[in-house]
Amino acid sequence: MIPFFRLCLLAMLSVLACTSLQAQPPANKADALHKKLLAEMISLPAPNFTLKDLAGNVVSLKDLKGKVIVLDFWSTWCVPCKKSFPAMQLAVNTYKNDPSVKFLFIHTWETSKTPLEDVKKYIAQSGFNFQVLMDLKDEAGRNAAVEDYGVIAIPAKFVIDKAGNIVFKLTGFAGTDAAALHEISERINLAKNHK
Repeated sequence: MIPFFRLCLLAMLSVLACTSLQAQPPANKADALHKKLLAEMISLPAPNFTLKDLAGNVVSLKDLKGKVIVLDFWSTWCVPCKKSFPAMQLAVNTYKNDPSVKFLFIHTWETSKTPLEDVKKYIAQSGFNFQVLMDLKDEAGRNAAVEDYGVIAIPAKFVIDKAGNIVFKLTGFAGTDAAALHEISERINLAKNHK
């Protein structure tokens, strides 16, 4: 009878060991993502901008110093921009009660003659709860914010730390909404702790 109990005990330990090993990869994936993002961190002064939101309120980056800012440059014609929005809405929802984090969606490179109306209509119809700023062409025909940030393709996202430095910049969107939320959350956490 004793050998039978030893065999059962050995089987249980084996199951526990396998279960423990199966629980390890997510931690390893999280560690791998953390290390990857640490290697991608930069520290460049974020160019200031002063833009109007959809209601005509003026928003300036310099007034947001002390917060982690996530900028998302996009346009209504940009399919990858719009594909990233469900993940970005998850991120906005995740941080809605965190006053130290602010999301700004900067609409730019619009080709329409009625960009403000088009953006208002798109945001209302899609149900996204974003603070949208309009990077309209100035008198010189320049979209100042997108040019000052050196954006060459959209969607382009920037994470700015509390001191006003760009610590992450990324372009495009691929993958799942859950993976994108996890990654942007990790970027925000690193920006919060950036010195």
